[in-house]
Amino acid sequence: MSSSREQLVVLLYEHLLANLRRAAIQIERKDIEGRWKSLERASDIVFELLSSLDMEAGGELASRLAALYGYFISEISAVGRTLDVGRLESLTTLVSTLHKSWSQAAAAQAAAASSQVPA
Repeated sequence: MSSSREQLVVLLYEHLLANLRRAAIQIERKDIEGRWKSLERASDIVFELLSSLDMEAGGELASRLAALYGYFISEISAVGRTLDVGRLESLTTLVSTLHKSWSQAAAAQAAAASSQVPA
């Protein structure tokens, strides 16, 4: 509850990545039920990220993220139908890149906030 908004986004990305990676393993193992649950959780996380966007304050960046999240949802759905691990790995790489960017932004925000605290 004491996490910043940026830190919460980083956590969502971490859970998204964990579910995508788990789904890849489950596809390889032919674990139908597990794969379905992991992809469903991944979709739920992307919808949560999408719903958390502030389109007014976020401007063009929020709009671009919304389009990217729409792409993520489309890809997750396609992987669920095709079981294309290569496609899933490409999506995971893209999400990992965004996770890294959000992590850096959250760290910078935390550093800026701690430097403004009076001693």
